[in-house]
Amino acid sequence: MKDYFQEMVQKTMQLIAIDSVQSAPCPASPFGEGVAKCLDLVCDTASAMGMITHNEGGYYCTCDVGEGETFGILGHIDVVPYDDDWSANPLGEIKGDTIYGRGILDDKGPMICCLYAVHQLLEEGYKPKCKIRFIFGGNEESGWKCIDKYNEVDVMPARGFSPDGDFPVINCEKGLVGYDIYLDVPKGMIALDGGSRGNIVMSKCACVMDGELYGDNKEKLQVEIKDGKTYITAYGKPAHASTPWEGDNAFWKLLEFLSDNLGGEYTILKEKLCHNDGSGANVKLSDEKSGKLTFNVGVAKIEKALDGEVKLHLIVDIRHPVTYTKEEILKILQKSLGTEQVSVRNFHDPLYIDKDNDLVQSLLKSYNDVTGENASPITIGGGTYARALKCGVAFGPMFPGMESTIHQKDERVSIVDFKKMYDVYYTAIKQLLFK
Repeated sequence: MKDYFQEMVQKTMQLIAIDSVQSAPCPASPFGEGVAKCLDLVCDTASAMGMITHNEGGYYCTCDVGEGETFGILGHIDVVPYDDDWSANPLGEIKGDTIYGRGILDDKGPMICCLYAVHQLLEEGYKPKCKIRFIFGGNEESGWKCIDKYNEVDVMPARGFSPDGDFPVINCEKGLVGYDIYLDVPKGMIALDGGSRGNIVMSKCACVMDGELYGDNKEKLQVEIKDGKTYITAYGKPAHASTPWEGDNAFWKLLEFLSDNLGGEYTILKEKLCHNDGSGANVKLSDEKSGKLTFNVGVAKIEKALDGEVKLHLIVDIRHPVTYTKEEILKILQKSLGTEQVSVRNFHDPLYIDKDNDLVQSLLKSYNDVTGENASPITIGGGTYARALKCGVAFGPMFPGMESTIHQKDERVSIVDFKKMYDVYYTAIKQLLFK
């Protein structure tokens, strides 16, 4: 039998080699040249497999095979930014028994796994029981405009899964909300610049203070005094905002230094903002279905608000339990932070599919058959395209106990785990969608 896994790895490396961080619009895609190239490569690959493909103006592409009711497999080819501080090439490198590259887990690798699983089943002579539609989005990491476009021009499949979360199967996703918060600039702060996106734990935060503040330079905190001003740069560790405890927020380090030196407003800010569970802002919430709320200050800058006043602007990412609403949390934030200038920047409502649902149980059985486990459905704080479906769940690629490097430097997967991932998707797609 042909080694489809090795061919799949090679194709994944080709896709990872394309930098698809969102960039300036171009004629081929509103999300930039890298996204356009990725969508073209996916369409060329699926067309060569005999699938019917369509590229919707660089927003997304679809790859179809089979007839009848449509089952969706939804993922994305855009990625979050990366820096040079990697131990391997962020645009793809195999070192020893490990594959490195931005997108190997989130979400290029898993989507190509699923595409090749379908291809292998077709080559082996199995027939689809329905129409299988792959939807490769180009804007998952920064807005979901690809899904908005899809819903404008086409009909979303009623059922499906997204290989963009965790195994064994995710039947519950917390509400995901980005809040814009504007506060008065604390006394003495001249400039502040930290973070790039709300959904990433801040890895660097720099500020300029009026006057001279003294403190020892540390590994992750640099202090320089020049011309009567103090320049402070704090360094942390990035992580996905759904698991902020896996990172090290640079903004926290900055506030801790300023609190130690100046107290007052800075101590209040530290106490309100430097808690992963939102307890400082009085949003420490939880429920039985989905667990605890998470709270991440992903961006902090001094800039003009909508009313023209210069303010401290924060972008706070909150993943909330399914029994609460974004409006309830907004009101709590306004009261606890003492400002009316709190607004919803972006959101995805919670997802909850009963654990006994046929889709959940079918995917769970496939996972357990391959791994030999007796696992149960789980809840996550991450947001996947499964929310775009009437009946959808996230299914992989992260295995229980596997170190998560999603949204971090050295995003990677071992070849052994990548092969196991492929085997799970092959088995699940075969049992669920083929005859």
